[in-house]
Amino acid sequence: MREVLIFLILFYHSSFSLALTGNNKRAPPFPQGTDLPARLGNYTHSHENVERPTYTCTSLGECDVCTSLEKKTAPYCLDYGNKEPVRCEWNDPNWVVNRNDTMTDDDMINLPTFRACPWVKRVEKWRIIKFETMNFILAVLSVSVFLWRQRKLAREKYQQMAQRIGVA
Repeated sequence: MREVLIFLILFYHSSFSLALTGNNKRAPPFPQGTDLPARLGNYTHSHENVERPTYTCTSLGECDVCTSLEKKTAPYCLDYGNKEPVRCEWNDPNWVVNRNDTMTDDDMINLPTFRACPWVKRVEKWRIIKFETMNFILAVLSVSVFLWRQRKLAREKYQQMAQRIGVA
């Protein structure tokens, strides 16, 4: 009872203090005025200023599993743990010539030689074979237990019937 009384006193006190101060201390959630922007701030459309990639990559081979060192250090191995060899070329040859004129060797942009890929065919094939083998073994075990149980129940029924008739 005492806790309820304390709660009511605190609740009354907090609502009384809110009534005295009002809610005008908070900043309005949106700008108030006649010159409201037509859209939210520029931050919502910042992706419009991002340059498109200046090179295109084509695959040279199949996916392969990354080594343990590559999984820790290479950016293309961080996502899936797999890599695919690629050959990348600049889209605009003139851009490359202009960039090479102003850059030193340290500033040169290296084109990627690998990219991330989600699945390695041989690993996935092995997983599928393993999964199907496990399912087949489970099915064989289930059918053999079912047949054994069915024969056992039939034998018990036969023995019960033989006892009723008096044959056994």
